[in-house]
Amino acid sequence: MSHGKHLSVDGVRTHYLEAGDAHRGVRPTILLLHSAEFGGAAEVTWEHNIDALAERYHVLAPDHLGFGRTDKLFDFTAQFDRRVAHIRRFLEIMAVGPVHVMGSSMSGGLSLTVAARKNPDWPMLSVVCCSGGGDAPDNEARKVLNSYDGTKEHMRRIVATMFVDPRWAADEAYLDRRVALANMPGAWEATAAARFKAPFRVASAPRSERDSVDYAAIKVPALVFAGRRDPLRDPGYTDTFVPLIPNAQLHFFENAAHMGNIECAAEFNARTLQFLADLD
Repeated sequence: MSHGKHLSVDGVRTHYLEAGDAHRGVRPTILLLHSAEFGGAAEVTWEHNIDALAERYHVLAPDHLGFGRTDKLFDFTAQFDRRVAHIRRFLEIMAVGPVHVMGSSMSGGLSLTVAARKNPDWPMLSVVCCSGGGDAPDNEARKVLNSYDGTKEHMRRIVATMFVDPRWAADEAYLDRRVALANMPGAWEATAAARFKAPFRVASAPRSERDSVDYAAIKVPALVFAGRRDPLRDPGYTDTFVPLIPNAQLHFFENAAHMGNIECAAEFNARTLQFLADLD
């Protein structure tokens, strides 16, 4: 069973989940990085996966800067690198590594970006990306996620967008949990800040590192998950980047949208554990 804890990462109060302590130092650590929708946090992204993974591995799942129960900080000049550095220091302080990195949505793309760097910031054994990577269209579904107004009904719309099965959006207790995380002091502001763009910079802004990832430079084995019914991605989006990764596997959830590791948890857990077992 996972346990929530806090530690200071260079003065930042950082919340994380830990499970599989008995394997620490014996089997590699899995680093789980959560998605970045309003209310995104380790405890909602990975609650259906962490214990299954912890049966064989030591597992850590921190809340990113500004999310969950970690301090609500945002760096308006270099948030991407600040987030990467925060995770690097978290791993150093926890004295673990190399690690299997698994990221959902935003964190999936972030993990692939780090893996593609000439000198990756994290000591990575492999990377698992769920519903991340490639281009993300600015469509109506994404506008639902980006325009959260703090109400339960808007959270219901967000959940209905991210899941195929309507039971998730009809689960009042589940919605209440997500609203509580999304409406914590500073949480809305930290999440919304990533959507801010100065109008005088938009036209002249160069492509960011995240928009020009050299996927061919990824040296570690990779497993990419995608939902066949994901409205937040264009159909076939994985064709634009997965074939470029030298040692990559691709798995589709036939009955999932954007949160396949939650909606098809048993499928995700089994496929991921097989991927890891093949690397041993």
